[in-house]
Amino acid sequence: MNQVFDQIYTKVWNEVFAGIKPLDQEAFKNVYTKDIQLPKQFACALSGTPVYSGTEYGYKKFMSQEENKKRMNTDNFMEPRSDIPNFAGLLGLMKNRSLFRGSRSINSELVEESDDIYSSSYIYQSTHIYSCQKVMYCYNTKTSEYLLASKGSGDCSFGIRIMDSGNTSNSFDVHWSGKCAHTYFSHDCYDLRDCMFCFHIVSKQYCIGNMQFTEDEYKTMKEKLLKEYFAQLASSNAFVSINQL
Repeated sequence: MNQVFDQIYTKVWNEVFAGIKPLDQEAFKNVYTKDIQLPKQFACALSGTPVYSGTEYGYKKFMSQEENKKRMNTDNFMEPRSDIPNFAGLLGLMKNRSLFRGSRSINSELVEESDDIYSSSYIYQSTHIYSCQKVMYCYNTKTSEYLLASKGSGDCSFGIRIMDSGNTSNSFDVHWSGKCAHTYFSHDCYDLRDCMFCFHIVSKQYCIGNMQFTEDEYKTMKEKLLKEYFAQLASSNAFVSINQL
């Protein structure tokens, strides 16, 4: 892994969980990406080098970008003409010719262990990424930056486990919500700031469990709850995300 991704990971963590020591990246991935379709590693059928692809495609044989360029410059993938006796015969011919591109990216830079990346930069272990930068362990994400372990979201920044949401920042485990900031463990909310464990509420601040608190009360309780949350992650029946509620 390029060292820049370590820096991105730490930067996002510190923005979302200020004052809490970041989890080891391997532990983070094990805890927070189990329900995210990350690309899997395969081998290029021609060179054996690693390539990455989204598992939903079901492709079986892969070609790396390097091998693709080499063949393009050799004969543009054209084959000598031969008879095609029937459909079964054509399938037989294609068994040695049907190689699918892995680790695909267009107009992108510094992309590692990822697939289907468009106009993006600094992307790691992600797939279906559009016009994003500095995202890791993400799936189907658009016009966002500094995201970890998120999917189905757009116009978001500095978030971890932002799911099917938009215009959300500095937040953790926010699902199907919009215009939220500094919000944690919440679903189906809009225009929240400094809230935790909230469902279906709009235009609120300093709420926990859909209950209103003062600013000082909220900050004290937030610190206590987050410390307890991370302490219990090591247990076998740990609470990780609101999808367990």
